[in-house]
Amino acid sequence: MDSAGDTREATSGARAIGAVERPQMLLRDQVLAKLREAIITGVYRPGERMLERELCDMLDVSRTSVREALRQLEIEELVSVGPRGRPFVTEISAEAAREIYEFRAVLETAAVEMFIARAPEAAFAELQRLSGAFADALDRGDIKARLQLKTAFYETLFGHAGNPPMHTVFIRVFNRIGFLRARSLRRVDNAARRSAELQAIVDRIVARDVPGSQDAIRRHIRSVGDLAVDYLDAAPEAARDG
Repeated sequence: MDSAGDTREATSGARAIGAVERPQMLLRDQVLAKLREAIITGVYRPGERMLERELCDMLDVSRTSVREALRQLEIEELVSVGPRGRPFVTEISAEAAREIYEFRAVLETAAVEMFIARAPEAAFAELQRLSGAFADALDRGDIKARLQLKTAFYETLFGHAGNPPMHTVFIRVFNRIGFLRARSLRRVDNAARRSAELQAIVDRIVARDVPGSQDAIRRHIRSVGDLAVDYLDAAPEAARDG
């Protein structure tokens, strides 16, 4: 079936990704990071075309740099290629989302046990700080900060679990449902529930309670997963149309 993204033209000038800054890191890595973030946060929505010319203009880079980044995003399953080689943001079905959330539960419950066994004291304090900062961002209505802090939470959790291959796999899985996470956290009621769930997880981790931490994580993933699947089941077009 042809993707709706193959007939959807992105409007030039309607985006706000911003040009890359060359000195800090390799150019291709900057382009990749910018485009990945734009997909995860919903600047480009599932099914939407990724127009090379528009991306080159916005990022102020060559078409070669953009194509290299799009190829990597295809490997990460964030971008798909339609007829005539036209790239678009990968769409996600309700069944695929259900499978991803099930896999997240496996990864996160394993990671929390490793974290409790291996992490230094400072890492426990960092999880507490991030949970508090997430609640503050909720009070301020700062959506971007909520997304960044949730990502930082998992970076800390998996970073101190001491298993880099599992960390890499988790990042790929987490990024694939980025649009659904961003959509959920834009709603204050959803974000408030996520904040309470996050604090419950942190409380159990800080108490070094492995079973309690794992139960809190499973409840959180079940909550967000059910919402995502229901959303995709009830309104499959909404994942593309916002």
